[in-house]
Amino acid sequence: CIRDSQYTIERRSYKRFLSRLQKSFVSLLVRYILYYLRTETKNPAHTKKEGTQKRRNKMEKISRKGFLKVAAAAAMSGVTAGALAACNGSSASSGSVADAIYTPGTYTGTATGIGEVKVTMTFSATAITDVVVDTSNETESIGGVAAPTLQEALMEAQNAEIDNISGATVTTNAVKKAAASCIEQAMGVKTETPAAEQTADSGEDWLGEEPDVQASETQDFDVVVIGAGLSGICAARAAAEEGAKVAIVEKSASFNCRSGEYALLNGSLNKRWGRENIVDEDVVVDRLMRECTFRNKRPILKKWASHAHEVMDWFIEAYPELTICDTTRQVVTQEQFDKGILVPLAWPQPEHYDYRNEEFPTFPSSMEFRSSRKDQQGFVVEANLNKAIEAGAKTFYGCFGTKLLKDGDGRVTGVIIRDAQNGNKYIQLNAAKGVILATGDNSGDEKIMKHFAPEVVEKQIMNMGAMGMLGVDVEGNSVETGDGLRMGAWIGAKVQDHHAPITHHMGSGMGITPFLQLNKRGERFMNECIPGQQLENQIELQPECTSFQLYDAKWGEQIPYMPANHGGLCYIIPEDEDESNPNYTDRQYTKISAKAEAYQFKADTLEELLTQCGYEGEALDTALASIRRYNELAKAGSDDDFGKPASRMFALENPPYYACQWGTTAMLVCAGGLESDENCHTFTEEDPASPKRDIIKGLYVCGNVQGSRYAVEYPICMRGVSHSLCVYYGYIAGKNCVAGV
Repeated sequence: CIRDSQYTIERRSYKRFLSRLQKSFVSLLVRYILYYLRTETKNPAHTKKEGTQKRRNKMEKISRKGFLKVAAAAAMSGVTAGALAACNGSSASSGSVADAIYTPGTYTGTATGIGEVKVTMTFSATAITDVVVDTSNETESIGGVAAPTLQEALMEAQNAEIDNISGATVTTNAVKKAAASCIEQAMGVKTETPAAEQTADSGEDWLGEEPDVQASETQDFDVVVIGAGLSGICAARAAAEEGAKVAIVEKSASFNCRSGEYALLNGSLNKRWGRENIVDEDVVVDRLMRECTFRNKRPILKKWASHAHEVMDWFIEAYPELTICDTTRQVVTQEQFDKGILVPLAWPQPEHYDYRNEEFPTFPSSMEFRSSRKDQQGFVVEANLNKAIEAGAKTFYGCFGTKLLKDGDGRVTGVIIRDAQNGNKYIQLNAAKGVILATGDNSGDEKIMKHFAPEVVEKQIMNMGAMGMLGVDVEGNSVETGDGLRMGAWIGAKVQDHHAPITHHMGSGMGITPFLQLNKRGERFMNECIPGQQLENQIELQPECTSFQLYDAKWGEQIPYMPANHGGLCYIIPEDEDESNPNYTDRQYTKISAKAEAYQFKADTLEELLTQCGYEGEALDTALASIRRYNELAKAGSDDDFGKPASRMFALENPPYYACQWGTTAMLVCAGGLESDENCHTFTEEDPASPKRDIIKGLYVCGNVQGSRYAVEYPICMRGVSHSLCVYYGYIAGKNCVAGV
């Protein structure tokens, strides 16, 4: 279409023009493909050349796939390769195909996103005339609100190839798949199988077969790092600074990182903040072990606790423009905040909080990188990536780690990668010293989740990794798909048992502040003063995985007595404090006025409040009785029912009363990788005939694919443990790989 001084085509008219053009072209294209496929399958040369029917079919399949991909792209038709290929053997005549693309009617397709997604399309002979997208089973605030946009996009595109919606990648992909199914049905090439009739996937086939691929070119390196997240970047920089020739393979278009909290014991930063030796490192390590039910490895945590501060100094030296603050909410300029700051968390500590007196302590030795960037700590991560590149590291963006290579002695010698941005060609990267897997976790792969963390799938826990909220690759899919787990397992590496979903609840508008909680039966069911991870566990046991947090008008007076834990309020900001400080916001701090609308329900009587929450009949009576009992225990100064600290028991007696409904939280990642140790080694599977375990030479792991750091559930006695171990063991993996440790 040409646009010049005489002819200006308005955008919508232009798209209608393209739509009509593509429909005409599709008719011609389908006719040509039918001719091509029929003549191709009748060609006896294939049988002679391959020698077996199996190999002939395989070659035809590959030939068609390549041809259809190019043809579909040229036509801009959006019709799936599967739909066109399935036209082979159609009884339709050339004339009928040219006259009509679809069989008129209404068709329904389904696919799995977070839940089941349904798309219903109505077709004329040559066009999609109506689209209805049902995402009611998706997360309401993400996939649910995307339905109108997706519906409009499908109508406008007249095919299933629409752009992904940021933050709703899983829902978008499911809608596209369901829409493609409708189109295939309308073309007479596929019958939709109702979701209820589809065979359930237990996850037992999570591993699949190792791909049989051959590289078309080879490049030589000393170290190949697969994954350019936080840990992979540290590994690459550490290896490159040792003089190694390093390759960094990343399937996204750039590096990935998020948030910015770090746990850190001792060292120069804590000395600056007056927190050196504020908690004994063995106390922290033992607590981390207990929270993981002693199914993780203590040497990994002990080495980190003793030396992470040394690596953190190395990490931040890459970014000399960093502003280091002395308190959590120190006033900074907008320029300083834009460039990036580092703050000590919960510092100074709340007046009424002493972790040494807590049954569930949050150790006061964490910090946070903050900035105006969307990826928050991206400024310091990018600085470390630049350091690696300056030291000679080469990046391979848009490339997927596909298959590890070994020599005759079982040593890993390289990897084959798929370059998705250059014709999906395969490249062999030789690694003279070794390969470092830094591929992230497996939360975006449903089969792996069903196998290693089935409770997350069964309870339909919102999955941030599967939703693409932690990053997407160049093909629009989540980056957290367990690539390293599979590549390692394919060559015999042991996958750790007891994966640890990171599902620490962050509460509602009032955070996880330990106010009274009731389930839908009206029963109090727990000591509310427990960490978010354990709190989530308790809510998952309740009817419909639902609870209500209740508090009264004096909540502002109660906040200073609450614990300084991850996700709770414990500081009240004076109402007259200036809010122009870019570093003003912190989840543990609030003005009373700032929470004026933080509730979902509000009433002047408890009965009215509970009625608004949906309680009636016996459940209402039980809820009122539960509140009376709670008030009695609060006044008596002893929680004889659940053991909540008396200092955090406040009777609900001061109207108005407030309530917030809770459900399950979102899973951030699922921590569980290849079994490892404090040197980032990987190990062979156990041999029942021998207790001996072999280290897999040349294969190292770091980040969330490094197993044995956590197990069963993620420990949150310190904020930012995950990031801190990623940086530390990325550094260790890089150094050890070069040194051959």
